[in-house]
Amino acid sequence: MATKKLEAQDDVTGLIGRRVDELTLPERMKYANKWVAFRIYSPPGKVTRDGMEFVDVRIRKVEAAGNSGQECIEQLRRKNLDPAEFEFTILKLPY
Repeated sequence: MATKKLEAQDDVTGLIGRRVDELTLPERMKYANKWVAFRIYSPPGKVTRDGMEFVDVRIRKVEAAGNSGQECIEQLRRKNLDPAEFEFTILKLPY
């Protein structure tokens, strides 16, 4: 059981510390449907494009990744980080 858990974590270690927009197409396909955690932050200002305001998340780096939100939370706690300061989401297919 522990070996299976380590294999799952090894599968997503290539995501840690990277921005999602810098992943190659094969990497996006490989990591589709994996959970990732981004630090929640307040940007200095909102980005306006086509008359709509939004937060540009492309600069945020993946702090934890796994097959579930719980795996991400466990990784963050091992790093002595508060999971309440993170947003959890599933990576979608690139198209």
